[in-house]
Amino acid sequence: MNASDTDSARLTALAALPQSTEENRAELLGTAWLTGTRNITELASAAGTDRDTVHAALTARGIDIRDPDAAPAPRPERVTAGLVEPVARQAEEAFGPLVHDTHDPGPLTTVTWQLAIAYRSIAALLLDELPDAEREETAEELSDRLQIALHNSHIYRASRSTPRRLAAQTARTDAEISVLQPLPSGATVTLTLPSGESLTARLGSEEGTGLTTLGSDSPLLDTVLEAHDHLELHTALDTVAQVLTRHL
Repeated sequence: MNASDTDSARLTALAALPQSTEENRAELLGTAWLTGTRNITELASAAGTDRDTVHAALTARGIDIRDPDAAPAPRPERVTAGLVEPVARQAEEAFGPLVHDTHDPGPLTTVTWQLAIAYRSIAALLLDELPDAEREETAEELSDRLQIALHNSHIYRASRSTPRRLAAQTARTDAEISVLQPLPSGATVTLTLPSGESLTARLGSEEGTGLTTLGSDSPLLDTVLEAHDHLELHTALDTVAQVLTRHL
């Protein structure tokens, strides 16, 4: 299940609310909540009712909106551990030697190895008998492996282009996306250093080129960005925008 699957389930649940009746409203509101819509005002607006009614409906479904650990209902998976395990095993056998026999395997080889380990994590997560603590640790490892793979894919992509060409490419993609959803134009980030000091960094976009810009009043921060830095910061801003858009 990927992010688009999750968002699709959330939007489908929201789309059903305008047709809700007194008989099924509590069930539909509960489904919308469990698929990721955690904004009471948004739920009330979609269902054509008020916040108190939403609160009552969710309570009737056994949902405690004050519980920060309330997780979305698990969705059925189309794959099984039995299907993924052979793929994980073959990937590790094929790519493992390429990584272990060199100190510098290269970005694409690193990506393939991280994805091989990711398959192993996915196979484990598909086991119903996996203990909760181990499931949480394995899910965290899956996210970590995919993050490393993404980082190395950015390094490879940047090695085959120039910052300005990459900026032009991401700008074209942004222009297509902006028709459907808001886009990030910048962000301010506060970093807390191990020493206890903090510094503020400003992310933006260079007019005319679309290059990601980095600014700060602190002399501790090197604000010169390389090509892969542009890609990673652009992706990070996109992620922030996607989260915020879901709460609009």
